[in-house]
Amino acid sequence: MRPSPLFSAPVVLTALALGGVAIASAPGSIFTTQTPAVFANDSFYELGTRFHTLRDGNITKVRIYTNAAESGAHAVRIWGLGADAPLASHTWNIPGGTAGWQEFTLPAPVRVAANRTYTISVSTSGDHWYAATNGGFNAPIVNGDLVTEVGSGVYGTSAGERPWMVYQNSNYFRDVVFEPEPPSAFADDFEDGDLDGWDQSYAGFLITTDGTNKVLSYSTTTSNAKLFPEATNWQDSVVEARIKIPSWSSPGSVGLNSRYNIYELDRYTFMYKSTGELEIAVRDLDVVVSSVSKPLTLAPGTWHTFKAVTVGTTLELYVDGVLELTTTDTTYAAGTSGVEVLRQGGAAYFDDVSITAP
Repeated sequence: MRPSPLFSAPVVLTALALGGVAIASAPGSIFTTQTPAVFANDSFYELGTRFHTLRDGNITKVRIYTNAAESGAHAVRIWGLGADAPLASHTWNIPGGTAGWQEFTLPAPVRVAANRTYTISVSTSGDHWYAATNGGFNAPIVNGDLVTEVGSGVYGTSAGERPWMVYQNSNYFRDVVFEPEPPSAFADDFEDGDLDGWDQSYAGFLITTDGTNKVLSYSTTTSNAKLFPEATNWQDSVVEARIKIPSWSSPGSVGLNSRYNIYELDRYTFMYKSTGELEIAVRDLDVVVSSVSKPLTLAPGTWHTFKAVTVGTTLELYVDGVLELTTTDTTYAAGTSGVEVLRQGGAAYFDDVSITAP
């Protein structure tokens, strides 16, 4: 169906083109409350942190944690994966006398692409002081749009070279300030017959026909499948789609999601269930942590418009323009959004899917 010029599938439009509402894009860093276990000055090192971001944006600042004795010239470099030369290279003179996080504003922001690995490295100065916590990367650190892995702390002993060695998963407190680009509105009516611009957590989403109309379809009896725009991350969002369920299989559920973390599988779900219930749920992996529900009878084989609104701590589910269910939750702050099918063996159809700012 092509009800308005917004749908030409998939179309990415800026939020301003949809009425001047921009989605918040707060700067963020890798580290929050972490502090070093020790400070040492045994030798010169190139010290770094490997990371990737969940969406495109810019690195605007570099941070390191120092003791009051650390001072002097430090070499700051940002490396792309596999690049022989750094994307940016600067000298940072730290005056000393201050302990804690120090920040260096880059003369020009460095643009980074979502889901690509980068390394921020800051050398020790002539006094050789540096901060460290052995085991600081025994587990990944995820903060907003910034993601690290086990062993993301790296070091090297040759000046000017990218650090790559790992010792006891240590953290050397090299950090960035990342400013994500505002996510765009996204819409697809599937009339072009492809899924360009989409990603899916479980293969099987297809374009099929419903009469003369091209629609998205999925059928599964065992998996929990999600379809979401590539490299997107929303804090607040409105997800809307027309949904038709020709026939049910128990215990199937079909609907929408928001603030979906594609790595941890955490999310909010807004579902219609084979039991004839609407449900808003907080899910950790695919386990329902908490939920609210209500009965609602929708005849199989008819199209209905579902809308999931996520603003701050408020979650709302609309069906055919009527607010049917609402709750509040503080668990998840941001993530991607899209459509979802849970163990529904009968086909589920989606059309005119859109994700916009509230």
